[in-house]
Amino acid sequence: MIRPIVPDDTPVLIEVICSSGLFRPEDADSIQGMLDEYHGRKDDGRQILALAENGALTAIAYYAPKEFTDRVWELLMIAVSRTRQRQGLGSEVLRAVEESIRAVNGRLLLIETSDKSSFERTRLFYQKHGYSEVARIHDYFTDGDGKVSFVKRL
Repeated sequence: MIRPIVPDDTPVLIEVICSSGLFRPEDADSIQGMLDEYHGRKDDGRQILALAENGALTAIAYYAPKEFTDRVWELLMIAVSRTRQRQGLGSEVLRAVEESIRAVNGRLLLIETSDKSSFERTRLFYQKHGYSEVARIHDYFTDGDGKVSFVKRL
């Protein structure tokens, strides 16, 4: 079942995110802050959905409308617990994000990720789901770690 998150989900979601292999354990405090800020926000359109299987949270997606654009959204994070990867859960969550954005008449979804070789599987995942690579910025995140941008018209 895919559902919006609640504050009590935070400890488990931090585990899911950190176990995904996309973030480092030392990012846990930043992730905690991001989730706390999300729960304390005014309604600005941002959404976080989680996939719960038999009550256990196994995947998360965080997305938001882009300011100063006409119905453009950005996927800020998607993560699947390492033990549940490559089982279709990321695809299920991404479809739910796309459906949610379509429901509010969103027209584009942007995604940014790393150009490091360890993110090759991530980039292939987006391409498999119809996202087109539209830009690369070398050394964006840090020296040796560039950004790859994808877009899909919804």
